[in-house]
Amino acid sequence: MSESGSEQSKVEKKSREYNRNAQRVFRQRRKEHLTKLEQAQREANSLQSEEVERLRRENQALLAENETLRASYGSQTSSPGPSISPRDVRASPSNYLPYGPPAAFLAAAATTTPVSTVPVPGSASTMMQDTGNLVVVMPNNIQEIRRSLHRLFAPLLDIPVISNPRSHLATLQAMQPTLPTSLKPTALQLSTPHHAYIDMIPSATLRDRLVAVGATHANAFLMEVCTLACEIDDTGQMTIWGEDWLNEFSWEFSALALERYGGWLLTAEWGQRANFWRRQRGAPILPGYD
Repeated sequence: MSESGSEQSKVEKKSREYNRNAQRVFRQRRKEHLTKLEQAQREANSLQSEEVERLRRENQALLAENETLRASYGSQTSSPGPSISPRDVRASPSNYLPYGPPAAFLAAAATTTPVSTVPVPGSASTMMQDTGNLVVVMPNNIQEIRRSLHRLFAPLLDIPVISNPRSHLATLQAMQPTLPTSLKPTALQLSTPHHAYIDMIPSATLRDRLVAVGATHANAFLMEVCTLACEIDDTGQMTIWGEDWLNEFSWEFSALALERYGGWLLTAEWGQRANFWRRQRGAPILPGYD
């Protein structure tokens, strides 16, 4: 019995020693694994920070380039009149509008009678009588604008908004100082999950309404009308006149778009702007917006 008990004791002792060794090895391996995970996380965070910083520098460079081009464009259009004679202006089939701030546009539309009300396909508008300070206003290229917006918002477009809305909102907040005034996010944008394409619309009031109406209506509007952000063929329901596409006054929504989205999404001011541009090219005025 004594020998049997001694043998049993040895077996139990070896078993306990084996368990202790196994636990020690397990703890060591777990520690090494956690250390590797922490190191990998630190490296990933470092790479992400470097990428965000690189993109921020690129955005700043693009913004500076845009400001330089805008200043250059402004200095050219503020020169004392185009280098053409009044006879050339009267004979030209191109369409002209007086250059100036939105208030000047509206005043001109109300007080000036176009020389010709025959619209020229694909051109901006009709000629105005006062040819002393005129510029040609042509429709901007929606695809070029979309490319500019996608470069500017590249950090947002790589984030899966549905699965990671917090990252989207945090990145949008971080980008705010580098964005042009008309693209700076509103309080509603920074607090409500939404699609990144909404952030690319250069109108704070329209962005807020798109966030407020919900994803279904917002997606329909962005796909059918305001195709600035979506990588689809332009539907022709929105025209941007001139080079300053960041100024929402230069936008004209079609009669069909205003009929479908007017009131609950597109406010009355969008109809008034549409009528202003329609007057310039002699198109029929949309009722209910004057």
